[in-house]
Amino acid sequence: MDVYRAYDSALLAELYDAVYADREDLGFWQALAAGAGEGQLLELACGTGRILVPLARAGHEITGLDLSSDMLDRCRARLVGEVRGRVRLVQADMTSFDLGRRFALITSPFRGFQHLRTVEQQLACLGRCHAHLAPGGKLVLDLFNPDPALMYPHDDAEPSDGEDSAEVVEWTDGRSIRWWGTVLAYRRSLQTNECEMTYEISGPDGSQERVTEQFPMRYLFRYELEHLLSRAGFRIVALYGDYDRSSFADDSPELIAVAEPIAVAPPVG
Repeated sequence: MDVYRAYDSALLAELYDAVYADREDLGFWQALAAGAGEGQLLELACGTGRILVPLARAGHEITGLDLSSDMLDRCRARLVGEVRGRVRLVQADMTSFDLGRRFALITSPFRGFQHLRTVEQQLACLGRCHAHLAPGGKLVLDLFNPDPALMYPHDDAEPSDGEDSAEVVEWTDGRSIRWWGTVLAYRRSLQTNECEMTYEISGPDGSQERVTEQFPMRYLFRYELEHLLSRAGFRIVALYGDYDRSSFADDSPELIAVAEPIAVAPPVG
C-alpha cells in the first residue's frame, strides 16, 4: 500500500469530498446565508466547496479562503456556468488575510477555526474577521463541544483508535473507502489532540491503497470561546448545540457561536 501524509494533496481533497458529502450541516449554512440577504459572504477554510458551491448555486456572492491549493483547485473545478461569476477563491492564511472588502456574513464551518493552535493565531483570525465585516454583519464559528471523557482519558488508557467504528463509502467509479479517525496523543497542557485520519481505498480490480493524514486539533470550551471573541471586539448573539439551532447544552455535539462586532470595525488593510 502507498502512504501519503500531506494535507496539501489532490488525493486527500478527493477523499474529503467522498467521505463528507452527506454531512448534515448544509441546511444550517443555507439558512444563515439567506438571512444575510444580498450581502457578500466569506467562508474561511472553504476546502473543496462542500458548503460554498451550493450557496453560490442559490445565488449568493461568496468568497472562499483556504490554505490548500489542491482543495481550492477541486473547488474551482466544481464551478460551472453562471455560478463561476459569483465565487472568488483565495489561497491565504486565515490569520493574515486582506481581501479589500467587507462581508455581511463570515463563516468557519466544520472545525476550521480549531486548526489554529495558539491564542495569538486565534486572535489574529478574529481580528481579520472583525476588520472584514460589514455594518450589521455576523461571524459564525462551528466547533465541536469537548467531551471530558474523551479529552481526559485515564492515565493508563491507550490513545483512541476509531478503526472498530470505521465507515465505508462507495465511490461512483467502483472504488470503496473504509475510513476512521484516531487520536494519537492528548496534549492536555495545550488543549490539543494529535489526530490521524486513515483511508483504505479498495479498487474494483482488487487493488489496495492506504492514505493517512495527521493534524492537531485545538479544543475550546464555551466560556473560553466567549472570552476570545470579547477580546477581539465581538459579542455572542446566539449559541447553538447542533445544526437544528437547538440550545447549547451538556450533551450538545456542536458548539456554534454567532457573534457580532461590539465596536466599529477598523479599516480593511
